[in-house]
Amino acid sequence: MSTIHSRTHPSDTVRAVVDGHCAPDEPILLWQRTDIGADGSFEDRWLAITSAKVMVVAADGEQPLVALSFPLAEVSHVNAVNRFGYAALEVEVNGRRQDLVRASKSHAGVFHQVARGLNERKEHEGKPQFNIEEEEERFCPKCGRLLPEKGSFCPSCLKRTRVIVRIWKYMRPHWRKALLMSIFVAAATVLGVAPPYLTKVLVDDVLLAKGKEWLLLPVVVALAVLYGLNAGVRIMQGRTAAWLGSRIMHDVRFELYQCMQALTFRRFDKTQTGTLMSRLLYDSERLNWMLIDVGAWFVPTIMQLIGILGVLFYMDWFLAIFMLVPLPLFVYGMTWFHKMIHRIFHRHWKRRDRMSAVANDSLTGYRVVKAFAQEPREVKRFGGYSYEVFKLGTQEEQAFSTFFPALDLLVMSGSFLVWYVGGRLVLGQFGWHAEVTLGTLVAFIAYMGMFYGPLHWVTQIANHINRAITAAQRLFEIIDAEQEVYSDPKAIKLPHLEGRVEFKDVRFGYRAENEVLKGVSFTVEPGEMIGLVGRSGVGKTTVTNLICRFYDVAEGAILLDGVDLRKISVSDLRKHIGIVPQESFLFNGTIAENIAYAKPDATRQDVIRAAIAANAHGFILRQPDGYDTRVGEHGSRLSAGEKQRVAIARAILHAPKILILDEATSSVDTETEGLIQAALRRLVKGRTTFAIAHRLSTLKHANRLVVLDEGKVAEIGTHDELMAKNGVYARLVEMQSKLSAIKAVDG
Repeated sequence: MSTIHSRTHPSDTVRAVVDGHCAPDEPILLWQRTDIGADGSFEDRWLAITSAKVMVVAADGEQPLVALSFPLAEVSHVNAVNRFGYAALEVEVNGRRQDLVRASKSHAGVFHQVARGLNERKEHEGKPQFNIEEEEERFCPKCGRLLPEKGSFCPSCLKRTRVIVRIWKYMRPHWRKALLMSIFVAAATVLGVAPPYLTKVLVDDVLLAKGKEWLLLPVVVALAVLYGLNAGVRIMQGRTAAWLGSRIMHDVRFELYQCMQALTFRRFDKTQTGTLMSRLLYDSERLNWMLIDVGAWFVPTIMQLIGILGVLFYMDWFLAIFMLVPLPLFVYGMTWFHKMIHRIFHRHWKRRDRMSAVANDSLTGYRVVKAFAQEPREVKRFGGYSYEVFKLGTQEEQAFSTFFPALDLLVMSGSFLVWYVGGRLVLGQFGWHAEVTLGTLVAFIAYMGMFYGPLHWVTQIANHINRAITAAQRLFEIIDAEQEVYSDPKAIKLPHLEGRVEFKDVRFGYRAENEVLKGVSFTVEPGEMIGLVGRSGVGKTTVTNLICRFYDVAEGAILLDGVDLRKISVSDLRKHIGIVPQESFLFNGTIAENIAYAKPDATRQDVIRAAIAANAHGFILRQPDGYDTRVGEHGSRLSAGEKQRVAIARAILHAPKILILDEATSSVDTETEGLIQAALRRLVKGRTTFAIAHRLSTLKHANRLVVLDEGKVAEIGTHDELMAKNGVYARLVEMQSKLSAIKAVDG
């Protein structure tokens, strides 16, 4: 038994209320937080299950109250249900059904597992056991919102500084280049601040002072040298920043792609390919802009602004104060604008992701689109999303176009004040303040230009930084996503495999509240061919997905040569498994490259032998370039039967110990099916094989048939044994025979 904490731990006051209703020796077995009250409104509630009671605590008020409480023994049945807008845990108490707790749909999986734990308590001497995964990681501990990924950041609570700090961690491997750029930044800052001061010297000590005409050439040369050095340093600074930004971007993009390759199947199931491509290409590019802009210009500009401000106060603090009058409004305006524009960025990029996904689906499935003459429909769908992107993009750009000119006018009001006050100081009209020389005022105005110009640019680059931070958040969502464990140091290596597979009371569902397999158990001996039989949706493909460990079982275990799959190195496991799917996927390369995909170091002779064994050699030689013929995107230049034989050749060359055939002959003609069946007979020899087929006649060479029904193993045996039972398998054969007879009459 285990105590479950969902999202956050209950407060001390909630615990105290529950403890007050429990006996001293009555342990609390489960805590589950929910977020919808009995009337359908959002409300903080806790479900507490002890060894003797079931309680629901309403925790929204100052003092938590027990809203429901009844003995556990009176609960006869519990069911997790999905209703419109919410999930509920329904209980039957003394023959009356009622909702125990309600919550948003994100709780549906946990409710299902709680219900099963309560319903199965009789098997555990009346004490419920809850085997629920820790859900706390899926929710933000601060605000309670659902996280994008388990263990990732919360977009609502994340501070932008944390994102920037995380981005700069990628700079550590390149610290030498970063140090060199810092030196260039410091040098450029010093060189950029000096020229206006020399201008003051030129006006006051040369042009207005008599007898110092000889200083004119040295001062002008000094100005020219300073500007030349500054230009050279800035060139080196920009080139270094460009290399550093691009290299860091490469590191981020490479890590992102690695993480995409390692994403779990669950994540791929719920994420469109277009969305992932958008993040890999567009979001990473946005981040690159920020790295180059910030590295090359933003940091040195900030340093320059600080330096100029110090010089201005040193030259004349009175004038400097007038120059800073607009800054409080400037800071407030920028803060408000960034918060507003950040929300627009998020909406804009989500719509653009959706637009990319729609375009990707339509272009990938262009054959289906054209076959059903749905081009206008797809154009209309894309146009709708494109128009939403246009509206948000326009809103974004119009906001910038309106805000920054107004901000410029505000900032320049400081210049007007300085010209007026400075002019009066030069004319000696402020008796209580020392006169300012003409050279000082000229230098001051020059420094003001150097201050306000970069300040305006800083407000513009904030646009890029905002977009880049939003992009970084989206990139880190993928990087932080749950990944397959390929290099667990405790994983068991299996260099040699016999091929014995055992399912032991396996339970699994792609969603926790909807189990596909409900306690499946069977054993397959090495070299045995098993046919998986049953209606569509009973779990045949799910069985093979679990063998490949595309997903992990929820309960029970799958043993390979007596070892739990979860303890075996994933890369080792899949080296021993070959798959021939219903629709073979071919990469846009040559036929030889596709056959050798699982074994890139294979020789041309190895590839040809595999093709001969797959009955593919003949049609390959008829291609324009033989084995070097490019197959096109998704193998579009080959027929379905040709693609299937290439896939079989790929599996033969891979030489797996465990073979999975998923409807390998379902989409080909009779003649091609004969060629494929002959190739498959050669392929399955000496291998543990799992074959899925709707046409039961194609499983005549299987040693045994495993019949699945309602998520369980209904029957196991040979064709003759199962026909003699006159059970589920016999009914499937009878139905197919009738269907074949109807097709024959229609033909």
